[in-house]
Amino acid sequence: MFDIAIIEDEELERRALRSILEKNLDGARIVGEARNGTEAMALIDGQHIDLMLIDIKIPRPNGLEIIQSVRDRGLATKVLILTAYDYFEIMQTAIHLKADNFLLKPIRTDDLLKAVHECLATHEPMAARAAESWTVTAPAPDAIRVPEPPVGDRIAGLVDHSAYRECLALVRRHLEAIYAQREAPPRRAVLEFLRIMLQVVEARGLALPPTLARQVETLESQRLDLHSHFQVQEVLCQLTDVLFEASESGGAHASGRIQDVLNYIERNLHKGVTLEDAADFAQISPCYLSRLFRKEMDVTFISYLKTQRIERAKELLQDSDLPITNVSLDLSFQDANYFCKAFKKEVGLSPSEYRRRFR
Repeated sequence: MFDIAIIEDEELERRALRSILEKNLDGARIVGEARNGTEAMALIDGQHIDLMLIDIKIPRPNGLEIIQSVRDRGLATKVLILTAYDYFEIMQTAIHLKADNFLLKPIRTDDLLKAVHECLATHEPMAARAAESWTVTAPAPDAIRVPEPPVGDRIAGLVDHSAYRECLALVRRHLEAIYAQREAPPRRAVLEFLRIMLQVVEARGLALPPTLARQVETLESQRLDLHSHFQVQEVLCQLTDVLFEASESGGAHASGRIQDVLNYIERNLHKGVTLEDAADFAQISPCYLSRLFRKEMDVTFISYLKTQRIERAKELLQDSDLPITNVSLDLSFQDANYFCKAFKKEVGLSPSEYRRRFR
């Protein structure tokens, strides 16, 4: 008998999934449901689970963080991701965490049953392996999952591979995870993350610009409560820049120039970057950059910039408790009203509707 858990924040979807599986799947039972990350962790702690159906965008800890926890524990639980987001970064992370399959919502019954059968086809029921004991049997050596490397090692690895945007996204996610915790003030965790970043900088023999060094000193003497989020983020992004500035190509090849421009856009979304700013950075004319950008990216500079700002706004709305006014300011929109109109035009929902729907 296979034990299945459903982790989904929408009640109607949980009911639909349970109904489909119970009516069409022999030799399996639903041993639990969870509406959020906290309930999911309690379920994992208290149940044997052979297959976990999990929505990525559940309230924190989110789906990817839950999967990471399962893998860190060395559990052989199969993971079937349910998501409405066909984002490359999400799928890349899911692959890294060894998710067994994923389905895009809305999910068809046939697709769900096929995916579940495929996940369980080569899987021995955990209850049989554990002999009905509450002690989880140690997995075989080839099933042991290697824990995620420490965040400092991951940052260093991304620097080595010149993956600027991925590194900046990692830094932001880690910081937002710190501020999302409500059990304790964020100061200690923020200072620890700051120390890790400085160690990576030091290990590469790099020196901080005097202005940035003073900003770091200032942070170390402050309370670093929830109101310091933007200030901390700015310093960490500047530290990321220091790590990559020495390796940015600035070369004559078109792909190299565009890559540097993409990095420039990523770290300056909050400053209202323009085509002229990016062209000045790349040391080419705005007209030439516009043509080159369209040729290399198959999209205009303005369209790409707008998309990146909206995507960053989505992240902040989903992963932080920042007021919508602060989100608009963080991305250098003219005002909150303009931001709300631009967001709704692109996404089809207002920022507040989006936050309620996807958290």
